[in-house]
Amino acid sequence: MAKNIEKLIGAQIARVRKEREMTQEHLAASVNVATETISRLERGVSIPSLITLEKISHALHSSLRDLFDFEYPESKGDTFENEIDKLIAFLKTRDSDDIKMCYQILKIVFGQIEKNYHPKKS
Repeated sequence: MAKNIEKLIGAQIARVRKEREMTQEHLAASVNVATETISRLERGVSIPSLITLEKISHALHSSLRDLFDFEYPESKGDTFENEIDKLIAFLKTRDSDDIKMCYQILKIVFGQIEKNYHPKKS
């Protein structure tokens, strides 16, 4: 059975907020609403206005699209694309220097994985 739109949007707000390592209190202060309002939105008890959604997306350094980027649970599993999306969302919260450092670290890590666990056959 499909979840209602309030719960889907609320879950997205909570997911993005947690990815940004932001508390409900901090988000509420940034949007100029009560903490209970954020709690109610995240639980799907109420649905935000478009103005509030825009303020939330701005406070989360996210796009409105990110808050609506969901599929009904029965049609979406933990796929490769979902993991890539999580990684991209995480990287969007970091500055350019952090991203460059992560890239260099990943190149080293995957180089070692390739060398030690997937050696080329001679």
